[in-house]
Amino acid sequence: MAGKKVVLNLVFLPATEPDDETFGKIPTRIEGCSSTSIHQVRYPGMVWYNAAIRQEAIDQIRALDVASIVLVGFSKSGLGAWNIARTIPDCISGTIIFDAPVARDERPVPETAPFYASDASWREDLPNRTVPAFKTAMPATHSLVLISGDGYHDEMRTLSRSIGKIRVEHTFLPRPHLKHHWNSGWIEQGLNEIYAQGGPQNGHRHRRP
Repeated sequence: MAGKKVVLNLVFLPATEPDDETFGKIPTRIEGCSSTSIHQVRYPGMVWYNAAIRQEAIDQIRALDVASIVLVGFSKSGLGAWNIARTIPDCISGTIIFDAPVARDERPVPETAPFYASDASWREDLPNRTVPAFKTAMPATHSLVLISGDGYHDEMRTLSRSIGKIRVEHTFLPRPHLKHHWNSGWIEQGLNEIYAQGGPQNGHRHRRP
């Protein structure tokens, strides 16, 4: 219907255990973004997003039965957002990833081991190594926004360069001053980029160095 306001459904992927507020909390509302509806994937404990964990997330996302989903990942859940988006591109119209360990060939921390048994299994899901698969899977209308922070700025920049080399349209916002935290302002910046492109449903694309 002409003139109907499109609501963006934001789906947030958790990055810590449910009660861990070391890096803040997933927001329940976004200031200045009244046309968004917030949904959260939930797990009983801390997870790294291997294939089994991603399938749990996918089941929850499909159960929402909503359109125009923007998938949002932060830190370890940024890897989840990348791999979930390329698994169900029909459901995901935009992806925002903030400050994630996306370009290291070794598992980042000891607690990764229960989810990735070896560095080799980790590399199979590593965004910087799966860029060609991402390009093949995603439609041209998909909006991808990468934002670096003070935790993984160099790795996010490396991923952006890898994406650019094979001409995948995306926006990279280098923000090494932003705190590695849910509430450091990156969500609003990412959404501004989505809206600046006309919303993911319109397929308007641009890139930033």
